[in-house]
Amino acid sequence: MTPEVSLAAKALAYAELGWAVVPVHTPRGEVCSCSRRDCPSVGKHPRVRWQAFSENAPRLDQVRSWWRRWPDANVAVITGAVSGLAVIDVDPRSGGDRACARLEERWGSLPPTPETLTGGGGRHLWFDTGDASLPSAIVSPGLELKAAGAAVVAPPSLHASGRRYEWIPERSPWEMELAPPPDWLRALAQGAEIEHGPRHPLGDPGVRTQAERDEFADVWLQADIEVQAGDRYYKCPFHEDHHPSLHIDADGCRWYCFGCRRGGGTGVLRRLLGDGGRPRTRERLSGAVGPRERVTLLGTSEVDVVGESHHQDELLDLTGGGRRYGGVDVGAVAHLTPEPGNRFDPDAVAVMIGTLHVGYLRHADAVRLRPMIDAALRAEGAATCRAVIRGGWDRGHGDVGAFGVVVLLPAPE
Repeated sequence: MTPEVSLAAKALAYAELGWAVVPVHTPRGEVCSCSRRDCPSVGKHPRVRWQAFSENAPRLDQVRSWWRRWPDANVAVITGAVSGLAVIDVDPRSGGDRACARLEERWGSLPPTPETLTGGGGRHLWFDTGDASLPSAIVSPGLELKAAGAAVVAPPSLHASGRRYEWIPERSPWEMELAPPPDWLRALAQGAEIEHGPRHPLGDPGVRTQAERDEFADVWLQADIEVQAGDRYYKCPFHEDHHPSLHIDADGCRWYCFGCRRGGGTGVLRRLLGDGGRPRTRERLSGAVGPRERVTLLGTSEVDVVGESHHQDELLDLTGGGRRYGGVDVGAVAHLTPEPGNRFDPDAVAVMIGTLHVGYLRHADAVRLRPMIDAALRAEGAATCRAVIRGGWDRGHGDVGAFGVVVLLPAPE
């Protein structure tokens, strides 16, 4: 069976499953069949206005006519309510596999469900949402939930790498049923208050703080570009740009133009616009931050704080409000506060520095250390310990580190 026949046959097979299928452009060597030399999405963008089929799936005769016209067209499936699908897109090159592992460690393993290997070395996990509508959301760099308003490339489509998308053996939708998304994934996608209070749309909001994202967007306004959330392309203001060649990552505060080969972060952008901005010191900030308080749990065993990615604004504020080239390594006093009313984890222990919430103990650590914490609360009225805030560097050109926190506690008996 030729690839062209296989593509057409698979498109019809997906359509017969009730999925909304549309044709996608095809890689031809290092270029895309759309003929744009600077195509930002080679072999991944639809040949038709696919949004028209996001509510009503195309008919089988329409699918047949598309592949008669473009027999080598890649196949895309529209996710969301129209197909009853949600797909987790894991890109290991950007850390998506690590982010997925962190979520599963915290909330439980994802159920067995059909899975594809992408041509770029990643994987897609396919879930049956029924009639429910889930929003699409960025989990973290390299991890994305594709649901309402999105589409995914499906096997046996050809990737720009020369490899084809393929179903993992015995894990195609004809060999096993699609699992429903676990409750925690639905809750995360819908922005529920899980573990860390008000959420970023899904999982890890990334390294940058909201204040830094706002500053980044404000600087682009000086170039008459109104930056939208996520990764998008715009016409570059620094050269004559007839086709959008400027890629802006609004969440990561990074940008790069494939036309004029300029790029970087907020600092480089300010300089190009004639605004020097704030100088970034190269040293590491050390010492102590936050209020001086009595420590009731003295120890030297480091225990990681999790969920601090949701509190980067607070940690930036605690360490002076500006990043340094070398980052920070500063001490503080943390309050450990049990949250028995936490509806997702009654064993949760929140970590506070001053009045600011900076994360939680891991579930296993919270259970293991709870007797010690409760004893300090009974005897001293507070469970406080030394903490260290680390990271948070900015070395330019997008090399930015997240702030992390550890607490120092006695080894439990």
